[in-house]
Amino acid sequence: MRECPASQQKRMQQVTALLRKPDAAFWLEFLRPAPAPTEADRARRFRIARFALGAVTLISFLYAIPTLLIDADNLARVAAVTGLTGLVFALGMWMASLGREGLARSILMLTLTVQLATLMWLSGNQLLIVVFAPVLAALARVLYSADEQWQRGLFVLAGVALFASGMLFELTPVLDFTQVSPLLIGASRVINVVLALMSLLAIIATYDNEVLRSEAALDIERLKSEQLLQAVLPEPIVEELRAGASSIARRHEEVTVLFADIAGFTPWSSGQLPEQVVSQLERIFSRFDRLVLDAGVEKIKTIGDAYMVIAGAPRAQPDHAERMANLALAMREEIRLLREETGIAMDLRLGLHSGELIGGVIGVMRFSYDVWGDTVNTASRMESHGEPGRIQITSATRDRLPAHFLVHERGDIEVKGKGTMRTWWLERNRQTQADSPE
Repeated sequence: MRECPASQQKRMQQVTALLRKPDAAFWLEFLRPAPAPTEADRARRFRIARFALGAVTLISFLYAIPTLLIDADNLARVAAVTGLTGLVFALGMWMASLGREGLARSILMLTLTVQLATLMWLSGNQLLIVVFAPVLAALARVLYSADEQWQRGLFVLAGVALFASGMLFELTPVLDFTQVSPLLIGASRVINVVLALMSLLAIIATYDNEVLRSEAALDIERLKSEQLLQAVLPEPIVEELRAGASSIARRHEEVTVLFADIAGFTPWSSGQLPEQVVSQLERIFSRFDRLVLDAGVEKIKTIGDAYMVIAGAPRAQPDHAERMANLALAMREEIRLLREETGIAMDLRLGLHSGELIGGVIGVMRFSYDVWGDTVNTASRMESHGEPGRIQITSATRDRLPAHFLVHERGDIEVKGKGTMRTWWLERNRQTQADSPE
């Protein structure tokens, strides 16, 4: 039974996928120079050095004391070398605790090199001291960064040279091991191999933990930065900045702008301490911020006791006028509640206007989203020409509101920079039965 063409094509695709060429870009990535070390990288390497100093100090004393007790006559010099170098490692730990990073690492690496070379000279191949040479090379690799090439290269080369000499040549021991128990020699060889493997695994695990710790801290800081960025910029703008945009400016055809000013707050604040004024503004604006969030619109900025919001930008919202009208009514009710709670004789003067504007982020320092255009200026005039406790809107906003909003015509007023304009008072939303001001 012959395969259908579709099955043959699928099989060929599977074979091609298995036989595809190696990913050259992936392998060439390993040949690229390492990035310049950061302060976090230096701190990580220093912490590993402190851990390594503690480990070799402990191992040296644990090695010296049993050796001296088991066979003091023949292995006294081995015990002496490990004991004395253990004291030097302890000195390195002290230097590390004092923050002397460079000196601590030098003590660690130089002493470890001398210790290994001396023990190999004393014991030859008898105790398999050579298995610690790769530990020296591995430590050099993780303790020194890319800009410390000669230190890294020197100790890596020392580790490789000691390992090669111990593995390629039959080293004659200086000490007489004919009087040492074969059982003790065998046990020492096994212990040294196990300790060397454990040391290598400890180096890898410590470096891995340090990298994970650094990445976790970096993720936390990145999250904080993201939260801060999203707190000061609208989400669509944040996405554009992430994509690499340096200057963002967009024309928005249908937007409603709200300006609010706390009438009566300035006279009250003139007799208060600055801390009290800031605390009260924080209380008021925090409640306004929650209302803005619930309405799904964008807070632009606060200037003193003035508050500015837009709907319909940077993300288009067909019901921008309705959203803003509901927000204005909610803000007016919120200030009434605050007046009752605080006893401060304050009220809110609000102004709304709908139209087109330009919105965006300009500059390279202290990013902030802002809007420009005649719509913004007119909304500001609606607030400044309004009355405390009232919401003044233009005909442009009124025409965009559904019929369930109750508005009263104020009539024609002279508006600075605009001439005569017909405006309206927004009273309530009949669907929510929001009360008009008393």
